[in-house]
Amino acid sequence: MDEIFFETKIKQDGTKLFAFSIPLMQHRDSAKGGGKGGRGQGGERSGRGGRKGQESREGSSHSSDRMTEQLYTSLDEKLDETGYCQTGFLEIDTHQTEDRLHLLGECKSL
Repeated sequence: MDEIFFETKIKQDGTKLFAFSIPLMQHRDSAKGGGKGGRGQGGERSGRGGRKGQESREGSSHSSDRMTEQLYTSLDEKLDETGYCQTGFLEIDTHQTEDRLHLLGECKSL
């Protein structure tokens, strides 16, 4: 439950995919925010370490923003550790379940 999940898949055409998730921090207002993460779908974030534009977001989900930032920090560490997606990645989907924050990505090809 408290562990980081990282699974990779290389398709026959050479496309490299990965699924990554971290456990959510337990907080009192967990009923707020529903089940979807606020990152949108499809390539909103690309590359490793690029967090452009996130600081400009203000509003109701400050703890959600912190968890999303933790997701990307943990993912960057895992990609550095494993050497997977050395040329960066495209974000396919990010979502939240009851107890975890998930990201699905595709490595950029050369």
